[in-house]
Amino acid sequence: MQEEGFDRRRRFARVARRVDESDGENARENFLDSLDAITVFLGHAAAGGREAFVRNSPAYASGSMAIIRTAALFETDDFADFLRNVPDAVAQGIITTRNIAAHSGYRSMDDDIFWNTLTIHLPPYLDAWRTSAQH
Repeated sequence: MQEEGFDRRRRFARVARRVDESDGENARENFLDSLDAITVFLGHAAAGGREAFVRNSPAYASGSMAIIRTAALFETDDFADFLRNVPDAVAQGIITTRNIAAHSGYRSMDDDIFWNTLTIHLPPYLDAWRTSAQH
């Protein structure tokens, strides 16, 4: 049953962001909030160690969400100032990993590389980006 006046096509439509004078500060806060969320997802992904990080597990889903949220940082110019020192190869690697996790399914994912990305390679970038945004 459909609500009167409800248009299913608009249900997931993007809404333009509100712009105001404090936009730069909002960007910083949004960026830091995103880093906090990514850090929480990484904590869930790594909590049980490599042996618990298996496909279709909550840990694996959390790791996927961490990489999806990380790639989203590169999808807007709002965060460009905080990401300016990220080598193109790193940004492209994050985006490619996100695309595999989100679109190709886990069959294409090398779980050991994914684990290393989440637990070894990504955390130092999160720390550097947080430091950059806080100064």
